[in-house]
Amino acid sequence: MDPGTTTSSGPVRPRLRDVGRVAGVSPQTVSRFLAGKGYISGDTRIRIQDAIDALGYRPNRIARTLHLTRTGMIGVLTTGQPNYGAAQTFAGVSASAHAADVTLITTHLGYGASLLAEGRRAIERMLSMRVDAIIVTARVEGLEELLSDIVRGEVPVVVVAGRPRAKTDTVLVNSFAAGELVMSHLIECGHERIVYLAGPEDSDESRERERAYHYVMSAAGIPALTPIVAGDWTSDAGYDAGSAIDLSRFTAVFAGNDELALGFMAAAREKGLSAPNDFSIVGIDDMPEARYFAPALTTARLDFDALGRAAFVMAQAEVTDGRGRPRVLVEPRLVLRSSTGSPRSV
Repeated sequence: MDPGTTTSSGPVRPRLRDVGRVAGVSPQTVSRFLAGKGYISGDTRIRIQDAIDALGYRPNRIARTLHLTRTGMIGVLTTGQPNYGAAQTFAGVSASAHAADVTLITTHLGYGASLLAEGRRAIERMLSMRVDAIIVTARVEGLEELLSDIVRGEVPVVVVAGRPRAKTDTVLVNSFAAGELVMSHLIECGHERIVYLAGPEDSDESRERERAYHYVMSAAGIPALTPIVAGDWTSDAGYDAGSAIDLSRFTAVFAGNDELALGFMAAAREKGLSAPNDFSIVGIDDMPEARYFAPALTTARLDFDALGRAAFVMAQAEVTDGRGRPRVLVEPRLVLRSSTGSPRSV
């Protein structure tokens, strides 16, 4: 049967021997061409590539890697809301994988009590597909122990985290330093009544930012206010928090991320209040839209793309030589805009 013909079950995929027949070479020569091994003349290479293009031949990557130590595949385990930070972190991993010709096997865990059971199935599935390493961006209580129990050193594991992990190689953004930057700026503006608008209570990033809030307030000799717990990282949560709170309690808000700040400012406007005239507000992330908020948001920039790229580089390096790598810490940068100023008169 000629390649490219169709049977009752669908089109027939061309095979290695079909490429060799069209190119006038043996299947072994085609295999060496695909693997980049051994000498093949320039004219023969052109004929093989032309045959591949004409037939629409697509190598069976999994079959080709069954006899190899490495497969060129990396598992990525994610969970939670697809917010700016999570999306950009994955974009960094994906871009690096594309550049290195590595395939990502990605699983996004859902929500609820079955997360660990779902995580176990996902990890076991990745191992059965013979991934070279696993990158974890999931924030799930008990997942670190689960990874240790299942993987048992079979492949490297790199965790993108909000705090250092003891048992795994870690890539993280310095959330504490980001909190220090924005809080120190508010103190320098003259604010003393500053409230922290927190993200999810189980989030390492939110905890680290709250820790920075208390540290800076204590160092300045200023009493801390009771935090506002938004519950998640969304602008909806920020709006709900801003709608419920008495805005006269404070003169400045440290929002756990930019999206919370956006929702909070919208709620304040509905009450006839705006930054920086009635209160100052800062965020963390520096999402691209932050410069277009009304007013433009002062924030701490976190390079999530670099975070994802660093995670991939660490995983690939461990696959290559089997050695652990030093922890990677992505540092923040303060971005000053018009949402902050001196406190209002009281």
